[in-house]
Amino acid sequence: MTADDFGTGFQDFLDRLSIGFFRTSIEGQLIHGNRCVAKMFGFDSFEQMKNYPVSHFYTNKKDRGRLIQTLAESGKVEDRRIEFRRRDDAPIWCSVTASGVVDDEGNLVFIDGAVRDITHIVKSRQERLRRERLQGVLEMAGGVVHRLNQPLTVVNNLLNELLSDTPPGSAMSNKLLQIREQVQKLNDIARKIGNIRKYKSMDYVAGVKIVDIDGAS
Repeated sequence: MTADDFGTGFQDFLDRLSIGFFRTSIEGQLIHGNRCVAKMFGFDSFEQMKNYPVSHFYTNKKDRGRLIQTLAESGKVEDRRIEFRRRDDAPIWCSVTASGVVDDEGNLVFIDGAVRDITHIVKSRQERLRRERLQGVLEMAGGVVHRLNQPLTVVNNLLNELLSDTPPGSAMSNKLLQIREQVQKLNDIARKIGNIRKYKSMDYVAGVKIVDIDGAS
């Protein structure tokens, strides 16, 4: 059911609501909508918004294909979370509830739906996950440093004893100094791990991310 079914009065009613309503064609043309959905996506009016194809607002174009597939199979979608983009390309997360409108032959021709801006909810969840991830990193860092410190201390003491018994400038002395240099690097890494105060990752290989020790400490 659309604004045309009720006339101007119903459109005025839709425009006063704080939730976005829309109708689109399967081909991706915006047909009807209210003021809220226009404002949500950065437009002054729906008349401005309808000049854009629906696909323009999807961050991931496959999300629209999945939406249409679900509507074709079950006739409706309830509270599906989809990431869109506003007129200025800023991201916006929305909860979409929609139903399909079919023709006399049962073909899906329109999508009628309601959309709510849930960006603040999604960001809140992302922030909570970030804090949980950071807590996990801090706990791991504390355990690693605790386990490293004792053997590194022993190795440093042994190296100092060996160096004191080895003639300076000898081949053995030079090798021991090289070993101590590497042990000092391990000490530095352990110190940085112990100083981690935020979560920061870096690309490793094959799409894997690891903690950026220098950036996080």
